[in-house]
Amino acid sequence: MNNQTVKIKLGNITNLSDARFAAAAGIEYMGFCFDTNNVNYIPPVKAKQIIDWTSGCFVVAEFGNQSINEIMAITEMLNIDIIEINNNLLPNDLVEIDKPIIKKIDISLLNKESLTAQITSYSTKVDAFHLFASNDNISISNEQLKEICASNKIIWGLNTSSKTIKSITETYHPYALNITGGDEEKTGVKDFDELNDILDVLGIFEG
Repeated sequence: MNNQTVKIKLGNITNLSDARFAAAAGIEYMGFCFDTNNVNYIPPVKAKQIIDWTSGCFVVAEFGNQSINEIMAITEMLNIDIIEINNNLLPNDLVEIDKPIIKKIDISLLNKESLTAQITSYSTKVDAFHLFASNDNISISNEQLKEICASNKIIWGLNTSSKTIKSITETYHPYALNITGGDEEKTGVKDFDELNDILDVLGIFEG
């Protein structure tokens, strides 16, 4: 694994090219989306094939509005390291999950008070928070985001690109950055220019 200050999570992986890139570059986390309503959904059987061909990254299972039983079944099938939840499971429901948990939060749906309340209620049950925005209607101030990043383990999923990464890391100092994987041009062929640029800006590319 890399020892850089800012970790990288390459999420929504749907192909072996992304997974192999993550492993070769020393990226900390690679995520697979098992939310059947998400365009980046990957069947667990296909994810297992990819996971079995790679090593060196923590594997994150990204779930949507699924039950504890379904989450645990896929987790056990694939020997998942970390679970990311993006649903309405209550904090006390999470005690059944015997794995580190990332709670995904859409900050475009919350104001300052509701975001603080949600983080507080889950803080003793989860290991990190993944902040993202489903739209541009964000009422959370930059100062509050700085405070949240300073006092919590935050995975930053807001507007991450090679042009914004340096400013994000220097302004907010998140624990990790969430980068989204993409489709292959054809099997085994993938353009990694943008991801290479991001890692180059951070000074952590090992490829």
